[in-house]
Amino acid sequence: MKLPHGNPIPPQPSNRPATAPAGARQDPVQQLRQLQLENRQAVVARVAELLTQRGSQQAVLDVRGQRVTVELPVNGPELKAGDLIRLMREGQSLTLLDKLPATAETRLGQALLRHLPWQQNLDSGLTRLLAALSGGMKGAPATGLPGTSESLPAPVREALQAIARLMPGASTDHGLPSFRPVAGQPLTSSGSGAAATGQGAPLNSALDATAVKQWLASSGVLAEAGLARGMDQVGPTDLKLALGRLALTLLQHQNLGSDQFTRFTPMPSQELITAPLQFPSPSTPPVTMAEAREPVSPGQMLRLLAGMLNRITVNQLHSQLLTTRAGGDAGTPASTLITDLPWMAPGGEVKTAQLRIDHEKPDQQGPSSPRKTGVAEWRLSLAMDLDEAGRVFFDVALRQSAVSARVWAEQQDTARLVTRQLGDLRTRLTELGLEVSELECRRGQPPVTPTRLEHRLLDTRA
Repeated sequence: MKLPHGNPIPPQPSNRPATAPAGARQDPVQQLRQLQLENRQAVVARVAELLTQRGSQQAVLDVRGQRVTVELPVNGPELKAGDLIRLMREGQSLTLLDKLPATAETRLGQALLRHLPWQQNLDSGLTRLLAALSGGMKGAPATGLPGTSESLPAPVREALQAIARLMPGASTDHGLPSFRPVAGQPLTSSGSGAAATGQGAPLNSALDATAVKQWLASSGVLAEAGLARGMDQVGPTDLKLALGRLALTLLQHQNLGSDQFTRFTPMPSQELITAPLQFPSPSTPPVTMAEAREPVSPGQMLRLLAGMLNRITVNQLHSQLLTTRAGGDAGTPASTLITDLPWMAPGGEVKTAQLRIDHEKPDQQGPSSPRKTGVAEWRLSLAMDLDEAGRVFFDVALRQSAVSARVWAEQQDTARLVTRQLGDLRTRLTELGLEVSELECRRGQPPVTPTRLEHRLLDTRA
């Protein structure tokens, strides 16, 4: 299938110079020569933009770092910006061979672009939502004065309590998350403050591996994976599904169908708009008591829920993208998981720990590979904002029995405290049979690992 007239053509005069290819004043033969294609040589091009000039459909193509404008055949495949096509030079013309299927990276990038502007931080969003357990929900304007609230309908209260039960509490002395001894312990259905949000009973500081594993499994980032294995393996303990159930309950309370959820514009967090794919992401401005106590309407609840669900979805897509890029670039099986882990701080405020886990599996390329074969490597990065200690960052790497750890602390006093505890940490790691290769604490923040958006493509620098 040949492009009409075969040759690249100079663009028509336009008020949009950004769409004109470089070398637009050159003749078609000169433009074709600049592509440095041999006769019958094929090349992959990306559709940068579609144009309509004097009734004909044209496309601006990115070919080998240059832009050329070509006419599209009337009976050719339907194209859109970002599509990949294969071209072949035939004499002084270009032949359109076929349209290439979208790669996994392209599909993930397009999905990310749809969700990025609409992320709501889980900590601020959950804090405002769960405040309704004690403060109620804003009534309809026709039924009350401005600022008045009404008690929560029983199904809405139950759905909110189910979400609160998923989060560990925090001990008041150090602000670290601590876990209930029995998963899903009942919550008080009345009262205020911590009691209403599920913190009425004392909590055990059982921060063991089993509890952390359950915390991670309940974060929502593995919801679809659990559903694929069977509903019984997900149940009511998944945050993403619990948020979805609350949204459905609110819609039913408003006499709306589940398909109406998309009508509610997600409520975004500004810091996630300015740095949407940064790990660790910027700190969230704390929710003031006045904001937390201000009742929200059902519509505002739905907007918050839509933003939080987008946040979890972005973490899922981001994880898949980095996994795809790592496996494709390094040639080594690898996987990445990024998630936010919420917990309940004293006073009813919700905080989150940002977690990233990278797993590089044993290399299967044989002894000629520069990497050590048969050895998996794990890397864990964790960012937390603690009440007294401030923001703290951890970076731990484990390769076979060798472990290294680095801690960053924003506050000077916290950095000094951690430094004094490094000796004890080294001893405890050694007692576990691990060889400690590096252990240090630094003041400040770790280098960020953003995923940048460039030219409609996702270019990871991680």
